[in-house]
Amino acid sequence: MSGDALPSFVCPACRGALAHHLGRDEHYRCASCDRVFPVVIGIPDFRLRPDPWIGLEADREKGMALEAETIGADFEATVRAYWRRTPGTPLEQAERFTQFVVSAEPRAAEWLAGVSAGESPPGWWLDVGCGTADLVLAGARRGQRILGIDIAFRWLVVARRRLQRAGVDAPLVCCNGEHLPFPDRSFRRVVSLGTLEHSLDADALVAESARVLEPNGRLHVRTVNRFSLLPEPHVGVWGVGFVPRRWADAYVRWRSGQRYQHHRPLSVREIGRAARACGLRDVRVDAAALLAADRARLGALAAAAPAYEAARRTPAIRRVVRWGAPLLDLEASRPEDPVAS
Repeated sequence: MSGDALPSFVCPACRGALAHHLGRDEHYRCASCDRVFPVVIGIPDFRLRPDPWIGLEADREKGMALEAETIGADFEATVRAYWRRTPGTPLEQAERFTQFVVSAEPRAAEWLAGVSAGESPPGWWLDVGCGTADLVLAGARRGQRILGIDIAFRWLVVARRRLQRAGVDAPLVCCNGEHLPFPDRSFRRVVSLGTLEHSLDADALVAESARVLEPNGRLHVRTVNRFSLLPEPHVGVWGVGFVPRRWADAYVRWRSGQRYQHHRPLSVREIGRAARACGLRDVRVDAAALLAADRARLGALAAAAPAYEAARRTPAIRRVVRWGAPLLDLEASRPEDPVAS
């Protein structure tokens, strides 16, 4: 389904047709299973399961309160207002995340330029796990139409503020990546930057991404490597991926006092298997190129960046390098539909 028309919605549970009811109680209702999906302060909410960090209603309430509090505020002020409403997060961690998301657009733009090098294909793109919409905004500045989805309603409120202050009108939808509210063959490309490791079911997320791709459409995913030789980036602890997953939280608590919940980085083999299992072709899982922002966060290790870049591009050793790389890039395409006889 290429073209200018925004992809339509279907029920994420049964893929039945949806009726759109306007008015004060705006919502979508499935004609097949009768599920109702609300539209909250202009954002459709098609979630079947809540964000693991917060319940559905609490998430919506937090988003609505944040929207009311920050009308007229700029993007950074909106991010800071969010963290004031999240007192359980240490101030140092909140400040680090604030700086990361405020400065995220150049990083997203650099990555996007790489995946779309040499072409700007028509049709809609889907950003799975759009967060604060840095990739959506970077795409808009390149003339690419990107629809952003995320499981966290409250962060979509922040994302919309980023787009508003940049003068960009791009669609944002709250839903589960494992249950997308779009028909088959809806998007020319599906992209995802730093989301797969947070998904509730990575195999299902990849399968859904494949389902909504057009024939010959491409999937591009960047994610943390489970077996990275660097410290786990979310908690700064080395070796998390080398212990059994059921022990990871206890290991992180022992090493740093932090919790390690709702993080599940995948290995090269796990990512490739997920892509092939849903019928994608030309599957490649490679060590990711270091972006400028990645180099800046390496500190003293930045001196090793040229050697890493050379190694990951060298045919004789690139397959070895990817096993311990900090980040992995998955690229795959959806095959043509079979011709009916």
